[in-house]
Amino acid sequence: MQEEIVERIIGGAIEEFKDVGIRFTMDSLSRRLGMSKRTIYEVVSSKKELFELVVDHTFADVKNQQRIIFENDQMSLLEKIEHLFGIVPSYSDRLDYRRVAEIRHLFPGLYEKIIRNINNDWDRTIVLLEEGMNAGVIKKKNMVVLKALLCEVFEKLLDGEFLIANQISYEVALKETISIIMDGLVVGDREDAGWTERK
Repeated sequence: MQEEIVERIIGGAIEEFKDVGIRFTMDSLSRRLGMSKRTIYEVVSSKKELFELVVDHTFADVKNQQRIIFENDQMSLLEKIEHLFGIVPSYSDRLDYRRVAEIRHLFPGLYEKIIRNINNDWDRTIVLLEEGMNAGVIKKKNMVVLKALLCEVFEKLLDGEFLIANQISYEVALKETISIIMDGLVVGDREDAGWTERK
């Protein structure tokens, strides 16, 4: 029961964030959920704690998706790498990524936590990239430089001003990013290497 309430609160917060931005109120969240503020405050003590809950839930979800992909014996090595690059939170269809940068202004410490998670969450991808290099299907690159480049690119995708200025959605930007990365990393012809671009 408690887990169900937490999931509802997280979902409602994401909807509020999408519609109103970071300055939504606990009153508006309460109305959206049809839930008393008292019940919400039994789960989180403040809006900042609510956003921390959403962020923790998000990266736990991402890590679980990474594990599922990494352990999937039905995928080729290149398919796994591409899918790891393309992971988005399960509720991504309800999230306006152009608003994520708002967190930086109101809760800078929390935004730094998001960036740390992005920068530190590459272990499984690096293992597969190194495996691909050893197998000759991924071009040999300096892994330190490659990781730094990937971190910068994926951090930039969360820059709402960048998305708005270029009139591009996060989903389109992510798809194009993955295509560019894979084109730069895969050795030879895509099909010969056992990889075709995701639609």
